[in-house]
Amino acid sequence: MISNRFITSTFQRISNAADRHFGGIVRRIGEIFVIRLAIRTAKEISDDDVSHMAAGVAYYALFSLFPLLLGLIAILSFFLESGEIQSQVIELTGGFLPGSELLVQDNIDAAVGVRGALGLFSVIGMLWAGSAVFGALNRSINRAWDIQTDRPLYKGKPRQLLMALTVGILFALSFSSATVVRTAETLSRYDVPVLGLLVQQVGQILLQGFSFILVLAIFLLIYKFMPNTKTYWKYIWPGAVLGALLFEVAKNLFIFYLERSTYQSIYGSVTPVIVLLLWAYVSSLILLAGA
Repeated sequence: MISNRFITSTFQRISNAADRHFGGIVRRIGEIFVIRLAIRTAKEISDDDVSHMAAGVAYYALFSLFPLLLGLIAILSFFLESGEIQSQVIELTGGFLPGSELLVQDNIDAAVGVRGALGLFSVIGMLWAGSAVFGALNRSINRAWDIQTDRPLYKGKPRQLLMALTVGILFALSFSSATVVRTAETLSRYDVPVLGLLVQQVGQILLQGFSFILVLAIFLLIYKFMPNTKTYWKYIWPGAVLGALLFEVAKNLFIFYLERSTYQSIYGSVTPVIVLLLWAYVSSLILLAGA
């Protein structure tokens, strides 16, 4: 009778031989695929003039994304009393808008100071102003997908407003998750210091995960509902995942650049606006490239 050891060793030798003979071929095919995909993506970006479309989206984002953030802050300001919680809002939004912490801080103070009026008008402004950037994204993604016609106004505008509202809700959920994590860290650190350190490390990992999931959800929603054509999840999720990963990498590189650059000596008091516009352009470029 053939022993199990003999069978195992035989399969192991066959596996090693196959890896020696075919492993290099498989790796080579993978390398060729990645290279061809990168070349094709670069060609599509050039042919569709994505860099200029991203500049247009960034222009609208400068006027749209900040009202979206201000509306979120105005709503949350009804529940914010301590400076510690406000600092968490700054930290969270700063994670998505690197270099804009001062702008966020100023508007948090204003929102908390005049809650009622600012809350109502900010929510309205969030929807209308936020819809402008989604209109620009709609036109740009249609062009990237070679779609010649846009939706009529009576169909396109409600969809853009709904997207602005959805993004606001996602940010609110992200803030709520971050608040729960911070509260757990504080309680555990107070009760058991050693446990507090462990919870803090786990909390940082969870916050990074929340950030990625939020970006991925926004990319998926934009790719699914913005184009003026029928879309399928199985075709859009690879670009959304790649775009979300590139966004996280670009965000960290952008923060690294801001910490070491001398842009403040060039732009002076308008530096936060310039930084926000630059990051909006980078984000738009990644979003359109993923499409």
